[in-house]
Amino acid sequence: QIYMRSDSFEFLFLTYLSFMQAFLGFMKGKAPQTILTDHNMWLKEAIAVELPETKHGFCIWHILSKFSDWFSLFLGSQYDEWKAEFHRLYNLELVEDFEEGWRQMVDQYGLHANKHIISLYSLRTFWALPFLRRYFFAGLTSTCQSESINAFIQQFLSAQSQLDRFVEQVCKI
Repeated sequence: QIYMRSDSFEFLFLTYLSFMQAFLGFMKGKAPQTILTDHNMWLKEAIAVELPETKHGFCIWHILSKFSDWFSLFLGSQYDEWKAEFHRLYNLELVEDFEEGWRQMVDQYGLHANKHIISLYSLRTFWALPFLRRYFFAGLTSTCQSESINAFIQQFLSAQSQLDRFVEQVCKI
């Protein structure tokens, strides 16, 4: 367990705030309409301050990757069934259907006091598709597509790579 003083939290927030300011400078002051990030609360707060008109979404892949640690022991043999229900709720069209389904899921699996369920629900407008569908994310609600492309490119690219050599290698593939 790591102990961080409150001034460390302030430092993290200020770091992300500086990053957002640099990003805006790079974009010549024009904020994006939407932005997709991992499930980082410091970045979330910095985006809220520096890009208040930008719709911020969380990459569902980053959230799902934590589920086993968060829920598998608690739910035991019901874990896979619960995960399938979560995916169903995530993909619903209407907010009203999501809200009703979420209440039923929490009741069915006894998750009322689970801190991760409470947190996920409080942040639902950042990750659940019924809340994100009216915003343009170019079909990407997960950064895993770009992460897999990055992993592919890094097979051929290093800090010493020359651009023409890189293009030549990619063309061969």
